[in-house]
Amino acid sequence: MKAPSEISTQPQKSDPNFVHSLAKGLDILSIFAEGDMLGNQQLVERTGLPKATISRITSTLVALGYLRVDTRTRKLQMGSRLIGMGASVQRRIGLQRIARPMLEKLSADTGLSLIIGTRDRLGLVVLEAIRPPTDSRLVTNVDAGTVLPIAGTAIGLAYIVACPVKEQAIIFDKLAQRFPAEWPNLRQRIELAHAEYNRTGFITTQRSWERDVNGVAIPFAPNARNALYTVSFAGPATRMPPTRMRKELGPMLLQFVKELHEAMAKSAGPYLLPPEIYTP
Repeated sequence: MKAPSEISTQPQKSDPNFVHSLAKGLDILSIFAEGDMLGNQQLVERTGLPKATISRITSTLVALGYLRVDTRTRKLQMGSRLIGMGASVQRRIGLQRIARPMLEKLSADTGLSLIIGTRDRLGLVVLEAIRPPTDSRLVTNVDAGTVLPIAGTAIGLAYIVACPVKEQAIIFDKLAQRFPAEWPNLRQRIELAHAEYNRTGFITTQRSWERDVNGVAIPFAPNARNALYTVSFAGPATRMPPTRMRKELGPMLLQFVKELHEAMAKSAGPYLLPPEIYTP
């Protein structure tokens, strides 16, 4: 299965609500998610769009502050306006600020990595990745911004089983279109995940990410206004046998989410000054 970031997810051209010029600009912005500096020619090679189109879009994004030009190399990189938007959202939600110390303790206690993520089309984008402070051989090679397949990992399956029915239907439809040959197996995997979640409250997977990696995950929403998130333990199969996932790690995640909800309910969040009346 191809990674979500490698495949266009645009709907049919007949969709009257789809703005193709906007989609092109957003697709270009998403290429900068890894923090790379790129020139227009590199963007042409990655997107397949004409150079003139790339030039117009990047010039607009620079003018609006979503991209900026490095003065030394003349290449483009993520602009402060885009970075500021992400920081502002996370500051208001407060999820990562409150969850990180709790996740660090869990990681240190278990010697395993923990990941928080949410859905991005047919992927699960990592928002926070916590690694244990010891033995570097036991960590997983993911970081914030990594996109994992939504139907091939515990953290992705946990999202699917807990999201609203209408959103599930969209995910199923897109998976069936994107992976027609694999869809029957994917559907069976999702059905098994549903059954496990109804029985235990969490999801387990073995040998996922096309590697010898096991995972156990649980979905949660900080409150009714926030998006759905998932949190997962991930590590080598030798350190996460099925018995440990079911009897120790899954219950740990259930307790984590309970304590996280309590902590967020008590937290008033950071005090935010009103926006300055200034247009950069």
